[in-house]
Amino acid sequence: ENIKNMFNLISEKYDFVNNLMSLGTQYKIKKDCVKRLGIKSMDNILDLCCGTGDFCEIIKKEHPNAEILGADFSENMLEIAREKNPCISYVQCDAVNLPFKDNSFDVVIVGFGLRNILNAEKAVEEIYRVLKPNGKFLHLDFGKKNIFSKIFDILAVSLSRIFSENFLAYEYLIRSKNEFPNPEDLIKDFEKKGFKYLYRQDYIFGVISSQVMKK
Repeated sequence: ENIKNMFNLISEKYDFVNNLMSLGTQYKIKKDCVKRLGIKSMDNILDLCCGTGDFCEIIKKEHPNAEILGADFSENMLEIAREKNPCISYVQCDAVNLPFKDNSFDVVIVGFGLRNILNAEKAVEEIYRVLKPNGKFLHLDFGKKNIFSKIFDILAVSLSRIFSENFLAYEYLIRSKNEFPNPEDLIKDFEKKGFKYLYRQDYIFGVISSQVMKK
């Protein structure tokens, strides 16, 4: 509940601050992730922890006939997502108890969200459940803990103090980033839940990393 309230508080400037912290790269990285996924025109796609709907927007532009659903637990984030992309459907729900039938989606995407779920293990189990056989799971988040990652931490906290009234929320986000498993361990965790590893793509000297798994 506290994490949900935090995201509700920072929702208004979320996109602006994220673009500053990533030096304008985060949207481009998401576009590249979508391009590499090989989405088919009629695929049914769930953007889980969708936030303000970047992935939904990108997929809709690239694959206008795909069925896209955004899901998040923050009502304020979803309100912004609906304003940005009114032609896309969104639902407020809990990632550890998804209101969808088994084998519902061809693709499930989680961008910068899994580390904010207290029971991430259960969320991964839910993702596996709602994916169709041979469906793809894209996970995108921070990656290696290297010198470039430390530089990002300093930059992010400094910018959030200047441009956000809720800089303590961004200090939490940096802390959660540094406590989150690295990509190698994440892939092993996903495999333990039944997923098959397809590929990994790193960005910005490994600071950001995507992992794509198959059911």
